[in-house]
Formats: sequence, C-alpha cells, structure tokens
Amino acid sequence: MNCWYSLKERKMKLKLRILKGAIGILLILFFSISCKDDNVSEPEEQYTGTLTVLQKDAYSDVAGRSSDLWPPHTTTVFKWDNGREVQLNHGTAPEETDAKGNPLLVITKVYTFSCTKIEMELLQKVYKEAVCDNNTNKFLNLAAATTSLEQSFIEGLFDYISKHTRLTCNDSVKDSVVAYFEAGKISKAIAELTNCSWEKDDWKIAFETVLGNVLSHLGHNLSDYHVCNNDAAPQVDLIKNFISTGKVEMPSKNCSGPMMFYTPE
Repeated sequence: MNCWYSLKERKMKLKLRILKGAIGILLILFFSISCKDDNVSEPEEQYTGTLTVLQKDAYSDVAGRSSDLWPPHTTTVFKWDNGREVQLNHGTAPEETDAKGNPLLVITKVYTFSCTKIEMELLQKVYKEAVCDNNTNKFLNLAAATTSLEQSFIEGLFDYISKHTRLTCNDSVKDSVVAYFEAGKISKAIAELTNCSWEKDDWKIAFETVLGNVLSHLGHNLSDYHVCNNDAAPQVDLIKNFISTGKVEMPSKNCSGPMMFYTPE
C-alpha cells in the first residue's frame, strides 16, 4: 500500500512540476510580448504639402503667359496643413488681377509631398531662406522702364530685335514689335512676338547681350544682378530634392547674373 501511494505521489509531483514549468513558460512569453508592445512606437503622423509655381509675362500687366519667347515672372506658394508661405520674388501676389479681373498669375506646376511635422516645419523654414537677396547681389527691376538702366535696356532690346536676322516674321509685324518696345508697351510687343519665330536660346542671348552692354556702359557687371527666377529656382529645387531624397537641404543658388527664362520641370 505504501509503495502504491509513493508511486502515486511521485506521479502527482511530476505533473505539478510539468504544470509549473508550463505556467512559467507562458508567463515568460506573456511578459516578453508585453514588453515588446511597450517598446514599439507608433508611426509619426504624416502631413501633406504642396509647392505651387505661378507665372506671368514679366514686365507686363496682362494676365497669364502669352509666349515662351518672353521671360516669365515666377511666384511660388508653399502650403501644408498647418501653414502657408508665399515668395513673391519681388513681383506679383497670387491674388492680384488685371483690369478685367483675371488672375495675373497662372499655375504652371504643382509639387505634392508628404512628411512629418518636424520635416514640414524645417522645409518651410528653409523655403523662406531660399532667396538671392543679400548685401552683394541686387535685384534687377525692369518693370517700370523709367530709370536710365530700364530705359536703356528697352531701347537696346528693340534695337537688337530690329537688326537681328534670325527673327522670322513679316516686316509689318517686326516694325510693330519695334514700335511697341519704343513706346514702352511691353504687353503689345509680346502679343506681336507670338506671330514671329525665334528660338528661345536666341532670346536668351539677346537679353543677356543687351543687359550686359547696358550695365557695362553704366559701370556695372551683369553678374551683380539677379531677377525673380533666380529666387524661384532654389525654392523649387528644395522641394524636388526632398521628394527624391527625403532630405531637407538648402539647394545651391545661382544668383550671379539674371535668369531671364525659367520653366519648372
């Protein structure tokens, strides 16, 4: 009888040990999972932002873009869930209209991106600093055509156009272009230019040649100046670089010499 109880007792103790071991393993697994859950951080909230590029014919009071042969003015708008910044780049505000009530600026490109709040705030900060304005480089203002620099540029430009053999249009149109420039009627000159054929690179050469000659005559260097597009280009590059790399970095700026023509890609 004692042997039987002893055997039964041993079996019970063995079962208890197995049960305790199983409970121990379950407790270890439970606390292990609980600890892991405590250490797993939730993904940061994502915010959506846009950079909108708006353009119009430079030095013109007519809404929109009439021709790629004429330089644009470029304004940019940075917008996200918690904020908005606008870079006028010395020019037109998004809400401005012409005499007929049409928005002067038209949208030419929109970039959309997503990131954390910290990244978005940093992007907004760098965007505000992505301009060429400093103490060593000046903004070239040709809008009013009233100063000696502006008037000399207009006169030089229409003189260059009148003599340039690669501008293809009939004589009456060419005469109109020259006459409008001479009268300072920039928007009418641009409208006439749409009836002519001239490669954009030739226009770039024309603008740089005339500006360089005028500035040199006044004792200045072309590299001392920038225009609105010199400001807009790094603002766009900032966002494009972030979209492709995920890094918020101040892009390189090209502020030495007016960037008369600019098309965001």
